[in-house]
Amino acid sequence: MSLPLDLFELETTPASDIKTKGWPGLMRRVRAQGAVVVTNHQHPEAVVVEAQAYQALLARAKAGAGEADRAGALRALQAEFDARLATLADGRLASAVARPARRGVVKLGEPR
Repeated sequence: MSLPLDLFELETTPASDIKTKGWPGLMRRVRAQGAVVVTNHQHPEAVVVEAQAYQALLARAKAGAGEADRAGALRALQAEFDARLATLADGRLASAVARPARRGVVKLGEPR
């Protein structure tokens, strides 16, 4: 069951109802709705979901964080590659290749 993205789209129940109607009543609503917001004086305090739904949310969050980490690492690698390529594109590569290397080493240097 997919949950709404906005907290205010979820069904709510006051904390006092949990005290009077009990945990089984709350869990019936959670199973029916997917999630229930518990309020205290009409302010959201907690969201109750089944354990399996919570684990699925954690897995999705972890996968998303991993993708973001990989994307960030790829962007950093691309930036490093672009910076190195820029040092070669300013004419030093052509001049380095045009003249014979001394002792088999071509030194291009650092970016200016």
